[in-house]
Amino acid sequence: MTTRPDLTFARHDAASAEAILDEVIVPLYEASHADVIDNPFYSAERFAERVRGYLKAPGFEIVVAYVSGSPVGQAFGYALPQTSRWWEGLTMQTPEEGFTVETGTRTFAFNELMVVPEWQGKGVAHALHDELLRGRQEERATLLVRENNTSAQTAYARWGWRKVGKLQPYPDAPHFDAMVLPLPL
Repeated sequence: MTTRPDLTFARHDAASAEAILDEVIVPLYEASHADVIDNPFYSAERFAERVRGYLKAPGFEIVVAYVSGSPVGQAFGYALPQTSRWWEGLTMQTPEEGFTVETGTRTFAFNELMVVPEWQGKGVAHALHDELLRGRQEERATLLVRENNTSAQTAYARWGWRKVGKLQPYPDAPHFDAMVLPLPL
């Protein structure tokens, strides 16, 4: 992994993340999702709406990566509550009995990982990934990745994630590959 020595991170809880939503979080999303942003599900407005929902979740945390003071990427997620619907609609046989049972402290939902195009392929995503998961107390993490995002699929597999099925998190969402990773890293 190659990163620049001037790569720094800022951690935010829900309250401080809300304060940077419009100035940092949404612009990073727009810059890193230009290939899909015309799709209504991936619009900046829908993304901001989803983030506002995540901010209400227990254990929400975001890490923003900066190079020379400019934001270049972000990763965020939250602890799945006992009442989570995350696993509803999982299409494959689960690896073991009770796999989809949540306790509020079992699983960290790794919602998003994104890096602006000019910093992709330079180790920033991996550094963000590890920084967000560092110190998490959950047993495992889970994420959803677009089926056609082969670069992300390859990276996640290289970082130890394994596919457990497919999920459609919202009625108008595409199907995603669901992956899990044992914690701690």
